[in-house]
Amino acid sequence: MIASLVLSVVLGLVLLGAAAALIRRRRSNSTSGQARTAGPGAGRKVLESVALGLQAVARGRVSGGRPLPDVHTVVHSGRRLTLQLAQADLAAPSPWTPDVSGKEWSLDPADLRRTGAAGDRPAHPYSLTVTLGLHRGDRVLVDLAQLPGTIALTGDDNEVLRLAQALITEIVSGPVGHLATVVLVGSATSPPVTEGLEVRSSRLRTAADREEALAHEGGMPPGTVPAQAPAPAPAPAPAPGTPGTPGTYARRLFVVTAAQFRDERWADAPLRATDALLVLGYITDAAWHIGVNTDGSLDTGRLGVPIDTHTARLS
Repeated sequence: MIASLVLSVVLGLVLLGAAAALIRRRRSNSTSGQARTAGPGAGRKVLESVALGLQAVARGRVSGGRPLPDVHTVVHSGRRLTLQLAQADLAAPSPWTPDVSGKEWSLDPADLRRTGAAGDRPAHPYSLTVTLGLHRGDRVLVDLAQLPGTIALTGDDNEVLRLAQALITEIVSGPVGHLATVVLVGSATSPPVTEGLEVRSSRLRTAADREEALAHEGGMPPGTVPAQAPAPAPAPAPAPGTPGTPGTYARRLFVVTAAQFRDERWADAPLRATDALLVLGYITDAAWHIGVNTDGSLDTGRLGVPIDTHTARLS
């Protein structure tokens, strides 16, 4: 009787262990599937669709003599690509379709390739548009050039560095940012900032200090004709909504640490209207605070963009 009872207990424990192992394996497979979906290959295709969509905006609005819209966010949900605009605008160029409010334009990404947009690569002014992360499975991107003032990444140091490295890498190596330059300044040019950057690009540059950084002209790919000869000193660039030639769409992102920001008085730096300034660490006078949480989510503050998983955790 006792032997039977012991045997029953042992068999029960074995069955519980097997069930637990099966559950873990299913969860692991599910997680792996999600990682594959959000991995580099899938992410590259999504960014190519975003680039084509933004090029369609530039081509359609400039050819029609209309100013370019200010894009608040770009959301890719798989079968839909959506632009959320800062101001209502019903004049969406094909293949974009506005909603009834004019605050959102959307399309099926497949329409971009069916219309032949893949073979036509006009310049677009949104080359600092970069992935913040996922919200409910949708990829959410923001145009850093549309955020006037300083953008501060705060929170856990390691998570801040990982996010900054992912943003920099996407801008200088992805299809959206082909007219953007990232300049690492001062202490941001050394480890631990640079050791996580596994990208080599002529559009990723370094500068010892503020003066040298501001002397960098925006990068443009070979064959791009500048709108005008580069000025010897930084000058205000055309506003994002101004139609023009490809050269007017070069963008610069400066990356500095919080200590460098304070020491070199970057708050007073004569940035162009189309530049963006990213600070690694907390500063009191940032216009935009993005808090990086240890669970991978972001608190975007007044930017108001919900992010469940930041972009560095997608691959």
